[in-house]
Amino acid sequence: MFAMLRGYFMPFFTVIFSAGHARARGRAGLRWICLIALFGLVVEFALGMILNLYIMIPAADARASYLREIENAPGFLTAHAMVGLLLLATASILLLRAIALRAMVLITPAAAGLTALLGAFAAGEVFVKNSDSAASMSMAILTGVALVCYIGLQAILSGSAASSSRSPLPSSF
Repeated sequence: MFAMLRGYFMPFFTVIFSAGHARARGRAGLRWICLIALFGLVVEFALGMILNLYIMIPAADARASYLREIENAPGFLTAHAMVGLLLLATASILLLRAIALRAMVLITPAAAGLTALLGAFAAGEVFVKNSDSAASMSMAILTGVALVCYIGLQAILSGSAASSSRSPLPSSF
């Protein structure tokens, strides 16, 4: 069974995590992943605002696991947590592809964005455990930091795409 699953999923993982594939796609391959992360962050931020303003989060057991919290939580909190996990996966893939391109100008904002998302995830866990308002504020600020990182990365990637598509100036200039 494992061999069958490995045969089915291996081409998918090879495309995602292959450094050769990332270098072949170049910076254009990063633009789409970055755009997906930006849209995900906007959805995550909106879900967080809805949770903060309109949904009462039940007190969690201090020893409850992450999966148990998601299972017993209101639907918006479950959606918020699932989008957060998808964002972490997207940010990790983005960082791995930036590393494969070996460009520090791409690695730095990708790493900073992933770090901010990990911090927001940790603050979310603290918030669910004890409803600490400082943790809620930390989630919002770190989400904003991640947005700034990925907007900057998208600007770098768009700028390099625009400069490579321009035709050189005529020799008369």
